[in-house]
Amino acid sequence: MKMLIIAVFGFLTTSPALADIELSPLRQVLSAETREATFSLSNPSGRILDGRVTWVDLSATQTGYETATAEVRSGLSAAPYLTVSPAQFRLEPGARIDITINLKVGAVPPRGERRSHLLIETSAARTLIRKASNKGLQADIGVGLSAPVILRGKGASSADITNTRLLRDKDGLLLISATIKPTGSHSTFGKLVASFEPDGAKDASEMLGVRDNVAGYLDVEERLIEMPLGFYSLGAGELTLRYEGGDEFQGRLFDERSFTIAPPK
Repeated sequence: MKMLIIAVFGFLTTSPALADIELSPLRQVLSAETREATFSLSNPSGRILDGRVTWVDLSATQTGYETATAEVRSGLSAAPYLTVSPAQFRLEPGARIDITINLKVGAVPPRGERRSHLLIETSAARTLIRKASNKGLQADIGVGLSAPVILRGKGASSADITNTRLLRDKDGLLLISATIKPTGSHSTFGKLVASFEPDGAKDASEMLGVRDNVAGYLDVEERLIEMPLGFYSLGAGELTLRYEGGDEFQGRLFDERSFTIAPPK
């Protein structure tokens, strides 16, 4: 049996070749004040889904996640402080259930922040894989997906936008490359927003692009973000990049950087 595991960065539906699972929201945060959180799991497929719910510890990297080592887990994992219910499920086609995460009775979150990923795995289903020859192969494929659960003790969140560069993709179109550097004792979450104000058009800036679901995690020094702009040239003016908070940070501005763009030669 082959198991495909996907870290959730947004509301997720697997491809038609795989068993469909939908999980929302994309993350949850618990603390001494907020001791319970709920994920909604649904089955839009045409078959019955049997699955289980466990924990997995994933270290953040510049661009994603990797399996955490035993040494890293000791200071990263939130799972020892949490309970999850149900641990197993059966979903009829079109049905949904709530998966509830609780801070254990009497547990006090340690100072700073810990994170584990809720891991949902379904049993394998026989799936037809098409080949170029039009002859199909049958494979048993199970599906797993994960979403971060963050446990916060005392502390604060802050982050800087660093290493901003204006690059070109393989087609010659502009893209912004930047890193999010967490500087507090808690991670950050939000979106990166790029805008441009042409010379001679004061207070008439235009939106260039938005990158949602941008997290700055403490277990990696910087998170690399790339945002396609879809232009060959911007002309002369001022480009502004903002890291705006989302979810529990809604309305907060973590950082803002502006750059003068010279006229094209």
